[in-house]
Amino acid sequence: MNRNNMIQTLRRFKVTSGYKGYYYLLDAADIISGFHTKEEPFATQNDIYIPIGEKHETSFYNVERGIRVVVDKCWKEDKELMMEILGYHAIKCPSNSEFLDAFTFFCENR
Repeated sequence: MNRNNMIQTLRRFKVTSGYKGYYYLLDAADIISGFHTKEEPFATQNDIYIPIGEKHETSFYNVERGIRVVVDKCWKEDKELMMEILGYHAIKCPSNSEFLDAFTFFCENR
């Protein structure tokens, strides 16, 4: 997947590399893209958080929290763009796994 598409999308939300979750989210989208290619479901904790935590030498909890901070920032910054990415009208901030899947799909198809 084109990492520039992901970075440009995050920057539209004013999410920069100052957030630890920025890097975790980019890594997560790369992993999820592989699952999309294989048309297989993924387990957020086992397939996403744990491997990213190992890569960045941190706990899976810190990975989850870092991504959640970014998702919350995106939600607060631009709800219209968030709904464009999700593909439906949302009334509350999406879960990490919901956003990660939609974000990956959105960036793959840009």
